[in-house]
Amino acid sequence: STIWSLYLKETEKEDKELANSLQVGVDELLIFVRRIPFQAGLFGAILTAFLIESRKDLQVDPVQEILQTLQNHFAVPTSQPSQVSKSSLIVNYLWFISLGLTLFSALCAVLAREWLAKYIPVSPGSRSNDACERLLRVQRAQQWHLESVVTGIPLLIQLALFLFSAGLVVFTWNSSVALGILMLFLTIFGIVLYILGTV
Repeated sequence: STIWSLYLKETEKEDKELANSLQVGVDELLIFVRRIPFQAGLFGAILTAFLIESRKDLQVDPVQEILQTLQNHFAVPTSQPSQVSKSSLIVNYLWFISLGLTLFSALCAVLAREWLAKYIPVSPGSRSNDACERLLRVQRAQQWHLESVVTGIPLLIQLALFLFSAGLVVFTWNSSVALGILMLFLTIFGIVLYILGTV
């Protein structure tokens, strides 16, 4: 019995170190994505504000549609019917995908917190059964690549940020080419810094 309690005491330190190192990253991600339950976090709130504004571009102006109908009715030569611009579609595709990735990463982070909370038992135990349970937990964590999955969650939010930035470049390019070029430069600069910081 003393051998098992000694084994569990030693492995408890190792388990806590692993869980704590992964927990810190997940907590930081949740602050960025989701501040408190049921409220949008920093990135989610910004992205949603942009989506609300850009989504208007996906709808045809009802006044233009009425004028078009009246012109067609009275056989007045008409211009092309109102259509959604290609750039508006691209921007909205990029930003909606970005929002979806952000929400999915928040869900994954919440699940990861729950997994990590269950990874370390409340009481360390001292019997051979406790040692077997601990071994099974470690084997399952390795089998499911828990560490890789938890450390991979931030990649989703990083991809969402890049998609948002690409959408912002297209969005600003339509308003002002100079502003679009500036946003393109800032996005490329951010990507270069990201690559240099992660290599």
